[in-house]
Amino acid sequence: MRTIAIAIVGICTLSLVGCSNFLTEQNKSNSTADAYYSSAAGYQSLINACYSTLRDVYGGNTNGVINGNVEMFSAGTDLFEVGRGNLTSTNNGLGNYLNLTPADGVVANFYTTVYKSIKRCNDAIHYSTGQSATSLAEVRFLRAFYYFQLVQQFGDVALVTDYLNKPISDYPRTPAKDVYSFIISEMESVLPNLPATSAPGRVNQRVVNHYLALVYLTRGYDASLGGSASDFTKSISYATAAINNQGLTLDYEKGVFWPGQDNNAEVIFSVQYSAASLATTTSGNAQGSYFGAYLGGSDGQTGDGMPYENTILEPTARLYTLLSQDPNDKRFAATFMQQVNGTGTPASNKISFYSYFKPTPAITNVMYYYPKPGATQADVDAWVAADPTNRTNAVVVWPGAGGITWQNSTLDKSFPCIKKFSDPSSSANFSTTSSTRNIFLARLAETYLIRAEAEINANDPTDAANDINVVRARAGAAPITASQATIDYVLDERARELAGEYHRWEDLKRTGRLTTYVPLYNPNVTSASYMKGNDGNYKILRPIPQSAIALNGVTVTQNPGY
Repeated sequence: MRTIAIAIVGICTLSLVGCSNFLTEQNKSNSTADAYYSSAAGYQSLINACYSTLRDVYGGNTNGVINGNVEMFSAGTDLFEVGRGNLTSTNNGLGNYLNLTPADGVVANFYTTVYKSIKRCNDAIHYSTGQSATSLAEVRFLRAFYYFQLVQQFGDVALVTDYLNKPISDYPRTPAKDVYSFIISEMESVLPNLPATSAPGRVNQRVVNHYLALVYLTRGYDASLGGSASDFTKSISYATAAINNQGLTLDYEKGVFWPGQDNNAEVIFSVQYSAASLATTTSGNAQGSYFGAYLGGSDGQTGDGMPYENTILEPTARLYTLLSQDPNDKRFAATFMQQVNGTGTPASNKISFYSYFKPTPAITNVMYYYPKPGATQADVDAWVAADPTNRTNAVVVWPGAGGITWQNSTLDKSFPCIKKFSDPSSSANFSTTSSTRNIFLARLAETYLIRAEAEINANDPTDAANDINVVRARAGAAPITASQATIDYVLDERARELAGEYHRWEDLKRTGRLTTYVPLYNPNVTSASYMKGNDGNYKILRPIPQSAIALNGVTVTQNPGY
C-alpha cells in the first residue's frame, strides 16, 4: 500500500512539483522542477536526497526527535527487551507483541517514512532522462532496497513505481511474491551499470551483490514467495561476489567500531553522516543511545551515576550468555562497556562513558566494573591486580540471576551498556541525537554469515563452518566443526557479531525462529500467547497502520494477528 494520503501533503513539500489540490504555488525562483532536475547539479541534488532518506529510516532522528525505528529491527527479539523505563510507553507493543495494534505509532512512522523514501526514488527515476546511467542504477537499487524492508515487515505492500505529482488514494496491496520478484529484477538489472567500487556510502556492485545474497536467502525459506532450493545457490553466488576473496583482517573493536573508523575496508554499505551535512547539532543519529542510557542527565544517569533503566532497549541474558561463552572471544569486551571511568562523585560525573574513547585528557580511574557472566572473585582480583592504581576503588557490580540483572547492595537494576555505537563527540552537549558516526547497514562479516546460512540450507555444512570460522577467528574464538554448522548456530554467531545492528527481528522471521526464540529468551514475552492475536494467528508480520487503511480508497485486508 502506498503512503497514500497520509503522507501526500508532506511528500509534496519535499518536491518542487506542486500539489494543486492542496495549494497554489508561486514560483518565485522563476525555475521549474523539470528545468532544475534536468541540469547535472539539480539532478545530483535529487540523488543526494534519495541517499539522505536513509537517515530518516535508520538514523532514529527526525528533526531532532528520536523516532524509534530501531524498534522495528531490534525490539521483540531474543536479544533485546524493552527498557524498564519504557515498559508502559506507547511503543511497548513492538517489545512484547501483546499490545501491538494497527494504531502503533512507531509502526506507522516506519511505514510512512519508507514510502516517502520510495517517493524520492521515483522522482529521481522520472527525471533521469539524459542523466548518468550510474545515478539511475543507484536510485533503482535504493527503491528496491526500501521495498525489501517493507515486504519483510508487512508482507503484501502496494508496489508503486510511477512518478506522482498529485494525490492518489487507491492503492491495493501487491502480493509479497510479486514484490520479491520486483526487488530481485531491479537489483539484478542495475548491476552492470554500477562501478565495482565507489565513495563510502554510495551504491556499487558489491552493495548490490550483498543484498541480492540476502534477498535470495530470505525468499528461499518460503515457497509461497516463489522461493526454492535454487535461491540458496544464488545466494551463495552473490555472497561470493560480494566477499571478493577479502578476509576479515581488522580488529573488531579498534579497526571496525572505534570512532573515526567508520569508513573502514569491511563496511559495504552505510548511512553517512558528517557535521557539515547536519542542519543542527541535534540532527545526527541516535543509534548510540538506544542500547545504553549513558548520555547524561535524565537520558542516562540516576542519582548514583549508573547506567540504569531509562533506555529504549536492554540486552537480554541470552545476548550476554552468547557473547561470554568463549572466554577468548574479544567481542564481549568490544560490545559492552565493562568498566565506567570517571572522576569526582558518581552523581556528578556525566561523561564517564565517553572517557573510554577520549585519549586526551586521559581519565583512567575506574568507578564501576561489570564482570562477565560466570566470572569469579578470582577473575575480578586478577583484573584489579593488573592496574591497582586505577581499579582498587572500583565498585564491582555482579551479574544477578540469569546473567542479566547486574546487582549490588545499592543498585536495584543496572547493566553494561552497548558501547560500539558510541560517539565521544556527542558528550559535548549530552545529546541523544548529535552523533555524526555512520550507521553500518552491511558489513563483510555479515556477508560471510549470509553465505554460511545459504550453504547450510544447500546441505553444505563444511563450507558453512569454514565461513563461520572466518568470523570467529577474527574474534579470537575457537573454530567450530561441520557438525555444529546449523541454522541455530548461525543465528548465535550473528548475535555475537552483529548485536544491535538492526538485523535481529528480520533474522528470526526469515529463519522461522521468531515464535520460538522470543517466548523462550525475552523476559517481556512470558508466553507464546503474547504473540498471538485475537484471531489465533501469530504476529509474524507488522500491522498495516490503521491510519493508512482509513485513507485508502480500496478495501485493505489487515495482516493476520490484528
